[in-house]
Amino acid sequence: MLVKPAPSGDDQSDMSSRSQRLLLVVVALVVAAAATSTVTVPAEAARAPLPDRLSHLGDSRQVVVVTAADWSTSHARLQAWQLGHDGLWRRVMEPVHARIGWNGFALAANRKQGSGETPAGTFRLLRGFGLDEPAGVDLPYQVLDANDWWPYDPKDAATYNVFQLRRVPDAHWRTTWAEDLHSFRRQYRFAVVLNYNLPSGIHRVDGQRVATVPADTSKGGGIFLHVKVDGPTAGCVAVSRPNMRHLLRWLDPADNPVIVMGPAALISTL
Repeated sequence: MLVKPAPSGDDQSDMSSRSQRLLLVVVALVVAAAATSTVTVPAEAARAPLPDRLSHLGDSRQVVVVTAADWSTSHARLQAWQLGHDGLWRRVMEPVHARIGWNGFALAANRKQGSGETPAGTFRLLRGFGLDEPAGVDLPYQVLDANDWWPYDPKDAATYNVFQLRRVPDAHWRTTWAEDLHSFRRQYRFAVVLNYNLPSGIHRVDGQRVATVPADTSKGGGIFLHVKVDGPTAGCVAVSRPNMRHLLRWLDPADNPVIVMGPAALISTL
């Protein structure tokens, strides 16, 4: 039987040194693996700014985003973003509480008059109006008086969804199918008109403002961004009076502002 000779003192020293180096390598690998498995990047930090994920902004440099948890709720969140000259979007209004139609959202293509739904989609923010005139507003803005109406009478397509400065005696639209804007003392302190189902070719005939290309009389109108009061709206979007004033002063027609609104899970497609 052969007996393997015991290692010499130098051999034992070499083996000990190699074992220590091997142990250090193993420890380093374990630490690295642990660090990799426990350090995560927050999902929100890894995502692009919200406007970069929206589909229909076109050349807009200002976007208001209104999102809800689902299609049926009348509670929503509104935020606002500005595109800088460096090509980066920056949020200029943190999410605030908003109210929408009592029946929540509906796709704009499916929305009907009287449904109590807010149209989901992307719409230009065109002009403002209100009982008050906030200083520093760049949007075209109409201060309301007691003669101002917004009719939605389906029997008078020419004036449907057309802002009227007064009702002349021979007008065909019925006041029961119109909003007396001046009477909404709280909601319409400040408001902005959304480009939803608006007619075109507006001109005057016998004192009335009429459309060459009428709106769709089945889809409703008068969809505004306005001041919030108690409860849901009939289809508009509403925020607090200070937030509404801030938005009006921020909006700039040169930046082609739009509003994008709908359920949060689908907002990037609307």
